[in-house]
Amino acid sequence: MNTRFIESIKTLKKWISKNEVIVKNKRWINGKEIVEIENIKFITQTLSSEEIEVIKAFTNHLLPNTYYHFLTEIGSGQCFVGEYFSSFELYNFAELKENNQLFQQEIKDYEKPVNEQFMIIGIHCSMGDWMGFCTSKTDEKNFDVYCHEYPIDEYIEISNELNSWRSFEEWIIRVVETKGKETL
Repeated sequence: MNTRFIESIKTLKKWISKNEVIVKNKRWINGKEIVEIENIKFITQTLSSEEIEVIKAFTNHLLPNTYYHFLTEIGSGQCFVGEYFSSFELYNFAELKENNQLFQQEIKDYEKPVNEQFMIIGIHCSMGDWMGFCTSKTDEKNFDVYCHEYPIDEYIEISNELNSWRSFEEWIIRVVETKGKETL
């Protein structure tokens, strides 16, 4: 885990402890700069060390240590909740199990074979997109937000084409640096 990731987790913990991060949105109207201030909230729950171990076992320890570290330090729940939106939600064990069963059923019911293996860890709330890891991909950059409009059998091809693969660590750093604005 690199220093920027550790610092991002510390910053996120500070925001969660205050249950807010203040985001200043600047725009220009008729030559005047207008600054709008928005308070972003968090709806998170800490996870016990037992639940973390159950999650590790459920995921066959296939996910990066940065993900397990995030769960240990931050927990699960919704992050960057604004007045009209919620950015993303990471699952606790019960939600992880339920949503991965749903995802596997979608793959089973899909008209074409899907050979890749996925572990869905959350949902991007803006469009209802799955977030997770392609566990059959050996590169550390195996995390993505999978657009609900794309066919499941094309997730890998589209992520490759869009060059949207990243590590979970990179994703968290970017999310914190942009105060939740860049989460896709």
